[in-house]
Amino acid sequence: MKNIIDKISAHLRQRMHDQVIAAAPWYVGDPCYIIPDDDWGEFCDLTYKHSKRSKSMHIDSVIDWHGQKITVWTNGGDGTWSFHGLESANGKTSFGVDAGIFCVINLNKLPSHQTEINDGILFETEPDLYVDDDIVYLNDQHDDSVQECEGWRCRRIITPDEALCCQYGNCDEGCDTCFECSCCEECGESECVCGEEE
Repeated sequence: MKNIIDKISAHLRQRMHDQVIAAAPWYVGDPCYIIPDDDWGEFCDLTYKHSKRSKSMHIDSVIDWHGQKITVWTNGGDGTWSFHGLESANGKTSFGVDAGIFCVINLNKLPSHQTEINDGILFETEPDLYVDDDIVYLNDQHDDSVQECEGWRCRRIITPDEALCCQYGNCDEGCDTCFECSCCEECGESECVCGEEE
């Protein structure tokens, strides 16, 4: 009985998986997770053949794979890129990279793909993916490794390490471009109460 239930459950999961891909065929992530193992060598050869032909240092290559033009991006190697609050068809908000490259591929235009999509983000319509100044953008949302300068005072995108704050907790955060702290070094108040700054 358990065998029958497991088979029915697996069949239903596969049908749901197939329906999600049919409705949301746009995959964002590392192509190594979806290109079948038998085709991976050919995909890599084609990518290498067209490597570094773009003026952008983040575009690894632009290839034609089974009739679709694919822009293959790179951003320094393997890792995971997350996008807080991103809305996707499969509920994922991050993708991992093991081959050092990532791209947008329409799964419905491939002759075959890996049956399980364990890593990657699916969309109903073609998403916009690009890298600018070492920051990965997906549908104009930057990845979570950076943040907007607090309050958008200077409108810079900064890393968390670049955020500056008042040691006394009185002043707004900022970055090296816009942060100002006028607290008294003796009493720590923004308006000196000890008389040292008068």
